[in-house]
Amino acid sequence: FIDPATGRFSSTSFSLLMFERLRAQRSALSEVFAYAPFSFFSPPNILVDGQPEIAASAQLISGNYHTGLGVSAILGRTLTLDDDVPSAPPVAVISFRYWENRFGRDPAVLGKTIQVNRVPVTIVGVTSRGFDGAMQAGESADISVPLAHYLRFQPDRAQRVEPWYWWIRIMGRLAPGATPAQARASLEPVFQQAAREGWLAGRSLDTAPRTLPGLPALATDPGAQGENDTRRQYAKSLYVLTGLFGLVLVAACANVANLLLARGAARRREIAVRLALGASRGRIVRQLLAESLLLAFLGAALGTLFAWWGRGLLLASRPFGNTSVVLDLPIDSRVLGFTTAVAVTTALLFGLAPALRATRFNLSAEFQGGTRSLGSGGRSRLSQTLMVVQIALSLVLLVSTGLFMRTLRNLQDVDAGFNRRSLVLFRIDATSAGYTSEQFATLHAHIQERLEQLPGVRTATFSRIPLLSRVRQNWTISVPAATPPSDAAKGVNINGLAPNFFAAMELPLVLGRGFTERDAATAPKVGIVNQVLAQEYFGRENPIGRQLLITIGPMNQNYPLEIVGVARDAKYRDLRSPVPPTLYLPALQQLGGIANFALRTGENPAAIFPAIRAAVREIDPTLPVLDLRTQDEQIDRLHAQELLFARLSGFFGVLALALACVGLYGLMSYQVLRRTGEIGLRMAL
Repeated sequence: FIDPATGRFSSTSFSLLMFERLRAQRSALSEVFAYAPFSFFSPPNILVDGQPEIAASAQLISGNYHTGLGVSAILGRTLTLDDDVPSAPPVAVISFRYWENRFGRDPAVLGKTIQVNRVPVTIVGVTSRGFDGAMQAGESADISVPLAHYLRFQPDRAQRVEPWYWWIRIMGRLAPGATPAQARASLEPVFQQAAREGWLAGRSLDTAPRTLPGLPALATDPGAQGENDTRRQYAKSLYVLTGLFGLVLVAACANVANLLLARGAARRREIAVRLALGASRGRIVRQLLAESLLLAFLGAALGTLFAWWGRGLLLASRPFGNTSVVLDLPIDSRVLGFTTAVAVTTALLFGLAPALRATRFNLSAEFQGGTRSLGSGGRSRLSQTLMVVQIALSLVLLVSTGLFMRTLRNLQDVDAGFNRRSLVLFRIDATSAGYTSEQFATLHAHIQERLEQLPGVRTATFSRIPLLSRVRQNWTISVPAATPPSDAAKGVNINGLAPNFFAAMELPLVLGRGFTERDAATAPKVGIVNQVLAQEYFGRENPIGRQLLITIGPMNQNYPLEIVGVARDAKYRDLRSPVPPTLYLPALQQLGGIANFALRTGENPAAIFPAIRAAVREIDPTLPVLDLRTQDEQIDRLHAQELLFARLSGFFGVLALALACVGLYGLMSYQVLRRTGEIGLRMAL
């Protein structure tokens, strides 16, 4: 949908109420189907033969998802509308990729029972090859289960049924003869009504606003290539990489043209003999162009072979900074067709000029003057121009590499506000593992205590949201009776912390105290603010002991808490953005199943990865350790595009420089050959 405030694309999520209304009103659509990830922050807990599947992904889909997409099953069947009812037994369809990688294409997978968030699910089918289950580029869904069972898989997220909770994605198939404009026009009123009901849900007539805010507008996009979120995010970056590739291609073509000019000069007597024996100039040009095409096709074939080998290295470099991104880079007919077209075009554009130049001379002067006539034309302006172009393009690429490297160095030198060295990070999702909210605090404390016993671990802590992860939780707060008046509600970033978080992360407090074990769920609500929030709301006044009002939920309930400390400013989402107003809460007062652990270790943090997995396995063998990495690796993910650009532009720059060196050698060889007579005369004199 489109945000009315900005007029730009906003989101692809909708409420369950909207899906039901849109599916009922589908005059221009033959099918309306929905799908949704289990969680935006943590994958589901999947157990196969009692062992956790860390890398497996899952999604919730409507019963007509596969039929709406036209996807068939290579084994068994796909889901149906009969499966998509709460009373039906839980079943699942797995992707061909997952069937091949995890089960080795075993036909006995049909009827096998696995566990998804501790719910037994029976596998009833495998989708056809080439369909990864998800509709977002780069995503995959190994396991698909019925949407109607979402409360069974995630009982702690009952709010998903509320009309104000937007969490599912919707696609539709046009009816015969219908247009996208007709579909949008027929669905727009239904969408607007559902959005209005969602806005008013949970508000009484007394508290409901007289005028509603600007409601979003429905937008339609072609669905042939799935969702466009990833393409929108990375389109500019890919265009830049395409430009770098084009520069290298032009430099290579200029180099080949230079070498062909030199080769043409060396074959000058041969071409003169052919012309003297009756060959036409056009025939000689066609022969030289055929040789250029042969060189171009040989180069294209070698480049395709390098691409076949190098695509694995490209994916291994994690170009999108996310280990869960699944990309398939096939060398198919489209790639081969593009390569062939580029080879033919470059051969014609950069082979024609050397061919014409090689056949343009006076036969009489050639046979009468012998090799001395080679120097009569002086230096080749065309060769010199091509050489200048090559060196200029090489310098552009090398300068670009230097700029990217300087950007990376500047980002590495940014003060994060805490000590980011020698840290190990991982995530635990107790909710998907079947733990209740009463068990979260005990489990997290038990894991923290066990981790602190590991050799090489100085301290262990956890938070709801890891720092520098681009993940954030935003609440609205206000300050009653502020001086100057600041009671207007504003959004701030929220994070729940273990009592020792500030000490473990070496994030100092500048005022007040930190959290303690006494700040439990039943204790008075307290919070710690950062310097930006303290300055914005209290100016030069001491904020210790002041109250904040937190607005939570669709009813806009206000909960007061007391400020007990002020922490030094620290980067929250990434290193580029300025430090936002941040409110830290005790983890025991913000209970949640997801805990992001941070361990302060020795000089080699990655060395304790096996010990961490073993320690968590001791506590619960079915509890997976998710996204285990070092803090440096986490920061590298933030700069994944910059790293990719620096590496590729550096590679392209070195390659272009090597081509320029070869071209310079070819040019000098060509010039020496043209001036052989002049040089001999100078030596004779």
